[in-house]
Amino acid sequence: MKDPIVIVGAGQSAAQAVASLRAEGYAGEIILFGDEPFLPYQRPPLSKAFLAGEASTERLELKPESFYRERDIDMRLGERVTRIDVAGRRVETAKGATPYGKLLIATGTRARPLPLPGHELPGVHHIRAIRDVERFRAELHPGARLVVIGGGYIGLEVAAKARKSGLDVTVIEAQPCVLARVLAMEVAGHLTQLHKSHGVG
Repeated sequence: MKDPIVIVGAGQSAAQAVASLRAEGYAGEIILFGDEPFLPYQRPPLSKAFLAGEASTERLELKPESFYRERDIDMRLGERVTRIDVAGRRVETAKGATPYGKLLIATGTRARPLPLPGHELPGVHHIRAIRDVERFRAELHPGARLVVIGGGYIGLEVAAKARKSGLDVTVIEAQPCVLARVLAMEVAGHLTQLHKSHGVG
């Protein structure tokens, strides 16, 4: 049997690759590794409905478990690939080595920590994955103080949800207005004032 196609990563591109391979008639073995214990899921709602507790992890899923089962995809979730042996054509995890015929790396990006002392301290969070939001959400208590570094889309979404939950919120942004890098100054200024009117400092 031909060695399988191995996909490292379990995000949107990995889910689409699986769907496309089967739709185009590939009938061989497909193994998908994801370091999170979740099916491939949407990330944009993490700072919106999921942060607010209005969406379950199941609602984030791009496809249900049955989609992968019916297409005979070997889903190895919660299993991090620690090494790729290019010469030996295999990937390695804590559970052992898996050979591949073709390899697709679809890991996406990771949140970049601030290059500042203290970024690793308790109470400092970033949002990239489900577990990140779950840890952060556990600290969103009315009356608590939250500082959001960055006035981009995600920062503002988090600020708005936190204000709605009763937190004292301050946004720190290097530019004169929020979203100044992507919007005209008139619009960015309007959004800055809008957030201020809702109590965001």
